[in-house]
Amino acid sequence: MAGFAIDTRQGCMTGGNEIHSLFWLAVTRLGEAQILLPAFLAGALWLAVARPAGARGRIAQGNAHAHDHPARRSAWRWVIGIVGVAGITTLSKVAFLGFGYGIAALDFTGFSGHSMFAWSILPVIGAIIAGRGGVVAGVTLAALITYSRVDLGAHSWSEAIAGMVLGAAAAGWTLADYLAHPGAVRAPWWLPLLLVVWLTVLPMHAPPSRTHDLVVAVSLKLSGRSRPYTRFELLAGLIHPAWEKAARTAR
Repeated sequence: MAGFAIDTRQGCMTGGNEIHSLFWLAVTRLGEAQILLPAFLAGALWLAVARPAGARGRIAQGNAHAHDHPARRSAWRWVIGIVGVAGITTLSKVAFLGFGYGIAALDFTGFSGHSMFAWSILPVIGAIIAGRGGVVAGVTLAALITYSRVDLGAHSWSEAIAGMVLGAAAAGWTLADYLAHPGAVRAPWWLPLLLVVWLTVLPMHAPPSRTHDLVVAVSLKLSGRSRPYTRFELLAGLIHPAWEKAARTAR
């Protein structure tokens, strides 16, 4: 009986760990570029072309500036911000994978792309749908995605938090403009429904993201190496970038 009890407890613990992992795997998929970038493009396009609140009435009154609304400027801010932070994130990964530039003391090998995309996109999507309350919902989901990267061992805390700060800066720059003009663009009733369906269905059926493989391929092409540097090599002090080798040679 005692052996049966031990086996039962071990089975419960194993089952609990599997559920835990499956939950965070589902959460972390929401931060993939192939899932969030289409949502970003749809949101930016909506901000750029949708009519502001009351535009139809102003058109009827012959107002020549009926379509001029701040949301277009917000859309441009968002696009510029996303391009900028995505570029920084990619460069940080290439710098480590191809050339060995990391920070061993911080266990840092590059910005977390999942964390960066989640924080730069979800709060703004939330704002488009539900204003300031939507921002809170977007931030909450982005925080869960950031935590999932650490829980699953994909990133260290320094990488996840760095991605969060980078993404939040892009979102904050956009929201500072968009939220200053409440009601400039109202999301239609179907947009929240479409977003829920997208974020629920796609992570379960989309193939695994290949963005990391692409970054690795670019890193090796640029550096001329046959394999990427690893976190183990960084933490073990086995990486000696070109500038360090040059300094030793000079001495």
